[in-house]
This record gives sequence, structure tokens and C-alpha cells, in this order.
Amino acid sequence: MLATHPQPAILALGTALPRYSGSQEEIGRWMAESFGERRRVQRLVRMIHSQSGIETRYSCAPAYLEPPQSSRFAPGADPRSSATTAERMQVYEREATPLGASAARKALEHYARRRGEDVREVTASVTHLLAVSCTGLFAPGLDFALTQQLQLPATVRRTLIGFMGCAAAFNALRTAAEIVQGRPDARVLVVSVELCSLHNQPSDDYDLLVGASIFSDGASACLVGCPRPGDSDFFRLEDFYTAVHPETQQEMAWNIRDHGFALRLSPRVPEHLGVAAPAALRTVFGSKQPRFWAVHPGGRAIVDKLAEIFHLPAEALSSTREVLRQYGNMSSATILFVLEHLQKQLRAGYPSDGRANGHLRGPLSGPLSGIAMAFGPGLVVETSRLTYVPPLPPLAAAEQMAHGHALEPLRDGTA
Repeated sequence: MLATHPQPAILALGTALPRYSGSQEEIGRWMAESFGERRRVQRLVRMIHSQSGIETRYSCAPAYLEPPQSSRFAPGADPRSSATTAERMQVYEREATPLGASAARKALEHYARRRGEDVREVTASVTHLLAVSCTGLFAPGLDFALTQQLQLPATVRRTLIGFMGCAAAFNALRTAAEIVQGRPDARVLVVSVELCSLHNQPSDDYDLLVGASIFSDGASACLVGCPRPGDSDFFRLEDFYTAVHPETQQEMAWNIRDHGFALRLSPRVPEHLGVAAPAALRTVFGSKQPRFWAVHPGGRAIVDKLAEIFHLPAEALSSTREVLRQYGNMSSATILFVLEHLQKQLRAGYPSDGRANGHLRGPLSGPLSGIAMAFGPGLVVETSRLTYVPPLPPLAAAEQMAHGHALEPLRDGTA
């Protein structure tokens, strides 16, 4: 039976990185040296960086290229000379829009190429824009600036989702899905931009140093809508679930200070997630098991804890660990990086849950159901059940487009 109700899906993904980067070892050394002769703090900084599971991080500003003891963005800077929040917001306003626009263009171009359409037509079809960021503010805001830079229709409906932390992309995806359910012809562009490196605090506080060791800059985007005839290779957005773990308001917090925004990431977060994450999974999946996992890489300890409590083989969180290794934690933008990496694996037939002994097994025979999960200030757990619909054979795609039939709601072919 053909689908008769709207089925929102992530139709295309795009990601972008800023121009500056450094190895985690180099950045750790730079941050340590910014503390001058304070050897104990230097050793602590180097240790935190070496245990992070990160190899490379990116930044919108060339602070890491400056002498560490004179940089106004270094954690060892004298608070009296450290860059002010106003100065950091000036950098954010200058850098956030072009980076977000780059990710958005890639998503739009990806969908246009797959459909055989002009990207200008796809851009003109965007009805809603959801801009996501928790690392900067200005007005007219990021949503307005992206509309101008991408040359979206003047009538596009804009929403800014701000200051909701690493899990904020889920708020955007849930909102996009609800828009499409109410208006099946809608095309919702979600753009997440995070410039975390602007907020290194002039402090030797352990929690702040941990944040400075894992957070990075990046942007991601996706196009959400109902699949059209011939569409495949997408993630259907299904159940969403949100839960606030009790008595954890101070375990992950994001506060505006005189020298940028201060993230407090308690070492007890993995412990709390050991209780909250299984409860969320049971609510979304019941007694069934996900066939793939898209988990936000909040940090190495968090990923290790989730692998332990869910008894996951190494392959199950390979996309999460790979994104953490290559880019660090880019706050809300990160989960779409994970989905993009995971999509490449699934497209090739890679069993991300570890079945088939981790070997490629060829094209998937049908859709797979999986879980996406992230965590934010609160402590909030955001989850979504996704279904990956693999690429259609060229002949089947051509027949669908010719006859105007939408994709049928197929069952998980490997359950």
C-alpha cells in the first residue's frame, strides 16, 4: 500500500569546516604554554588533551597560530587582557554566516544533483529556515544573514534555535518534522553553526579546561521534507523523545561571562547518562534493538560509557568516534557530521551494529531502523528513531519518477 500520510525525512546533508586547524597535540601544547611557568597546570592541560580521543580540531580564528603567552584567547591569558565577550561576538558575527552558508549550499547541491535539478530551483523551493547556534548572538540574526547569503526566497519562514547546547539540532529536526507533517509540500532547511573555540576562558578551572580540550568549530546543514518519487538514500524522521534527568542542572551548563561563554561539563555526566540513556532508548525502541547508532560525541568518556552500558561492538559507534577523532565536539553541529559519516557506511552496506563481523556485505536489501542521540544542558537527553532508506537501483528510481509514485513505507529488511 502506498504511503498516505506525510513521512518527513532528512533528504540531504552538508557539512563545512573553518580555515584554521591544528593537531590536538599542538593545541594542547599551545594551551599549556599559555600558563607560563605554572608546571602543574601545564601537565594537567597536556594530560587532558592526550586522553581526549581527538586528533584534529578546527577554529574560525587564528588564535592557535599566535604566541600562546600573548594570545588574548588562550586559557592562560590574564583575565584583565583576555578578549571580551563583545570582541568574541564580533568574530562570531563575521565568521558564522559564511561557514553556515557553505554547509547549507552543500546540502542543497547534494539534493539537486541527486534529483537532476538546478540548485537554484531547489533553493527557491525552501519554505522554512531553522538556524541553530549556541555560541553567538547578533541581530538581525544568523537566520536573517543566512537567508540573504543563500538568496533564499524573501518569504521564507525563519526560526532561530539558540543556546540549547549540543542537543539543539534535535530541537530543529523535531520542529522541521512537525512542519512537514502539517504541510507536506514544505522544504525545511536546517543550518547549525558553532564557533566553540571563541569561548576559551582565562581560567585554570578543571571543568573549563576539559571544555577547552574537546570543543571545536564547524557547521552542518540538512534539507528536510517528504520524499518525492525517485528519492532514496535518506533518513526518515520518526519518533522523537526528550527527557530531563533530575537534579542535574549544574552538571552541564553554558553561561555568559565577561570573556565569552563558559561551559561547565561535570565529570559525572557519563554516570548520569548511564541511567538516562537506557531509559530513553527503551522509550523509543521498546524491546527491539537499533540496527545503527548515531550518537553525539560529547567526549571520549561519554562515548566509552555508552558503549559499555549498551554492550556495543566497536563498529556500532565507529561514526561517532571517527567524527570525534577528526573534528572534536562541534556542539549542535556535530550530530549531522555523524549522520553524514554513517550514511556513507550504510550506503556501502556496512553493518554499523557489528553484524557480519564488520565486513562489507554489499547493498542493503531494505530500510534499517536506528537511533540518534545527543545530550545538552539540563541534563537533557534527546533521541530520535530514524529509518535509513538505501539507494534505489537506477531502473526502480526511474520507474518511480516516471509514474509519480512515492516510496512505500517498507519494513526493516534485516530485523
